[in-house]
Amino acid sequence: MKLLRVTALNCSLLQQTIGAWRTVFYLGAAVYVFGTVFYGLLGSGEVQPWAMLPKKPEEPTEQELQQLKDKEQEKEKTNEREMVEVA
Repeated sequence: MKLLRVTALNCSLLQQTIGAWRTVFYLGAAVYVFGTVFYGLLGSGEVQPWAMLPKKPEEPTEQELQQLKDKEQEKEKTNEREMVEVA
């Protein structure tokens, strides 16, 4: 593509005519149209696995929440006992 573009520009810069610049314009338009048609026919709008956000962790069950509350209450009781022993 780069070679084609450079060749077309050299041709138009050497001649510097409206016809030469028209050729450069049509060549550029053809490249864009080709890319659009190529993507339209072969491209896909499906989200790829690498682009997906990670799943949110599952919500804890009632039993797990109760176990966490029990552990926190045990820690609080232990802290209260330690404060009483220090005083």
